[in-house]
Amino acid sequence: MKKTGLAILLTSFMVVGCANNPVQENTVPDMHTAEIALDWNGTYEGIFPCASCEGIKMKLELLPNKTYKLIQEYITNRPGDKVFETSGKFEFDKTSPSLIRLDDNAENSVYFVGEGYIEARDRQTGQPMSTKLNYKLNKK
Repeated sequence: MKKTGLAILLTSFMVVGCANNPVQENTVPDMHTAEIALDWNGTYEGIFPCASCEGIKMKLELLPNKTYKLIQEYITNRPGDKVFETSGKFEFDKTSPSLIRLDDNAENSVYFVGEGYIEARDRQTGQPMSTKLNYKLNKK
């Protein structure tokens, strides 16, 4: 009888102990971010639309130390300064890790980083531009 009582007592301790200690899940965070999974550094080129000219030749170089060099050349037949060079730093967005944000020097421009290309996005929302026009730069 004593063995049965002891077995019941031990079983009840185990049940109560397990009920108070729920099993913790060991979930591994998804590490497939653009920064880690893609070969993002390099030079990207393309032509963006322009309201007052034929287009803007874009060249954006992303360096491994998270600095950039941006060259914008306005395609026009009017004389004057039509090439603008900017450089600075960029960072990957913490909430949307497939996005990069250039610093104030480039007016906080936002780009989606894909395999072999980047695409300009809305600065406020990070969403694609609400137009059918091309805002994609291809890696060279």
